[in-house]
Amino acid sequence: MALTLADCDRMAEAVAAAGVKFMMAYQMRHDPSNQKIKELMESGAVGRISLVRRRHCIPVLFNETFVNGPTRWHLDPVQNMGMFMDDASHATDFLHWILGRPTSVMAEIDNTITDVAPDDTGVAIYRYASGAMAVLLNSSVTLAGENTTEVYGDQGVIIQNHDDVPSTNVVLPSHPIALKLYRRDATHWQDLEIAIPPTHAERIAAVPRAFLDCIKYDLAPPTTAEDGRISIEMVLGAYRSAREGKRIHFPLTE
Repeated sequence: MALTLADCDRMAEAVAAAGVKFMMAYQMRHDPSNQKIKELMESGAVGRISLVRRRHCIPVLFNETFVNGPTRWHLDPVQNMGMFMDDASHATDFLHWILGRPTSVMAEIDNTITDVAPDDTGVAIYRYASGAMAVLLNSSVTLAGENTTEVYGDQGVIIQNHDDVPSTNVVLPSHPIALKLYRRDATHWQDLEIAIPPTHAERIAAVPRAFLDCIKYDLAPPTTAEDGRISIEMVLGAYRSAREGKRIHFPLTE
């Protein structure tokens, strides 16, 4: 949404003053696999949540066109802060969507094998009032990665694979499973039979449709300016933790 909370607030104030529709294009909320994860968690299918782990990987810093072409603005700290801000903001919104607002974060964010951007890899651990933890791994230097979500509860486990760009750009295994569920009283994993889109374009096609429906039918946007602000706050908290080497509590004060 922006690189500071103050800018997020100014955007939200302008939207409110103009009386227009505003929706954050956070594509993870519109993925059927992610929607099923949220449904299972809210229904109590896995019980009390202990841990969520999101592996969020892209290979863009190995891409010469991305690094030196018209998309080079992504690498500019003035326009984008860093690659953790660039991409982890999607995953922080996802965590906020399924778990709510965290109470604190501890993180490491830095360059590990490249120097073309302010950072290429980050790991953040978010804590929640319920006691749950969420581990977010975000890397822009993964040649391939089955972008994965793992949800561990006292009554079951949800494992999601083949999510987002890398898994739609490489050849999948013979029998790929997008989402599976294990229950405490089960003897085997249950394939939830979620289809894996053949292209990333098809995966994110529902994002503009949601906004068009808001306008056409005068609906409330599914992802608000406040949601955008929370995602950015979670990212900024991780950067501050990495910079200061300590746990950072929410809400932030800039």
